[in-house]
Amino acid sequence: MTDASAVQRLVETVRPDAIFHFAGQAYVQPSFEDPAATFAVNLGGTLNVLEAVRRKMPQSSVVFAGSGTEYGAPAQVPTPEEAPLLPTSPYASSKAAADLLCYQYAQSFESRILRLRIFGTTGPGKEGDSCNDFASQVALREVETGNEPVRVGNVDKRRDITDVRDAVSAMLAVERRGTPGAAYNIGSGESRHVRAILDTLVSLATRKLEVRSEAARLRLADEPVHLADISKLRALGWSPTIPFPRTLEDILNCWRERRAVPPAGA
Repeated sequence: MTDASAVQRLVETVRPDAIFHFAGQAYVQPSFEDPAATFAVNLGGTLNVLEAVRRKMPQSSVVFAGSGTEYGAPAQVPTPEEAPLLPTSPYASSKAAADLLCYQYAQSFESRILRLRIFGTTGPGKEGDSCNDFASQVALREVETGNEPVRVGNVDKRRDITDVRDAVSAMLAVERRGTPGAAYNIGSGESRHVRAILDTLVSLATRKLEVRSEAARLRLADEPVHLADISKLRALGWSPTIPFPRTLEDILNCWRERRAVPPAGA
């Protein structure tokens, strides 16, 4: 993503009708450890994509994957797209900067660029989010001997979390029917208490489990509430279809299947 010539060659070779631009450094904590690399990939990489499209495929759509964390700790909840961007991490700042760059390119060059501000997404097979972190530990504790606890960070927060299968259909709706240059929140429109998610997954365990909070799992920036106003998204004809309890069950069962498979060479 940081090699402008390579990105340009790829666009010229593939000649895409639409680009869903997800490439980047996608985590908050590493962004504090290396903010320069986070900006180089997330902002510089986005510039390379926009320039490649402008020069080689100006008729192509570009759908930029921004983040709900761009809003920081917003004063208005649910948070509409018109809310100010007040990022609280280098990751969120890099996404906000790239978001504004996309807006500028859409205005300057009349390009078909659409901006997503994606709140929490989860689903079977994902790694690194709270739902899968909790579920992976539950699945492991079910087959372990001993009494190791499920280890967690701050669970006293609320998050707008969408099943990734619903989120993908939302992104397609934006690409097909969205207004060029506009920003669209991608979320469920519901704020879920992280402690309730943890309690649900622990309750689905086949044995009684202990939960333990650890300081090492706490984030430097961890806003208390994220909730998207998805009025603009609903106006495109989209609505979520997968109940959240089913999402959690699917995630846990996916991790159970992983734990049941013996390691290679075993």
